[in-house]
Amino acid sequence: MRVLATESAGVVSVKVIIPHPNESGTRKDDSGNVVPAHFVKEGSVMLNGRPLLDLQLGPSVSKDPFIQFRFAGKKGDKLALRFIDSSNQEFSSEVSVV
Repeated sequence: MRVLATESAGVVSVKVIIPHPNESGTRKDDSGNVVPAHFVKEGSVMLNGRPLLDLQLGPSVSKDPFIQFRFAGKKGDKLALRFIDSSNQEFSSEVSVV
């Protein structure tokens, strides 16, 4: 997972890219077989150990999802991000705001 968190004038902008195939379960492969569903289903963000954001995602999210959000913060704040897919695989990252 790639995460960039930058602060400007007291506002932190966070950009996240999650490398994931995000299959909806409706697409067919070259042989005509349905590709099984496999997508990022939920996520959470902690700021300095406290909950900041919870996300509920689904099969309509694109491949390699890009998520962006902003909040009031400062340089040095610690973010912990955690996402789980439909196969219960976990993706996590910890970053400091720059």
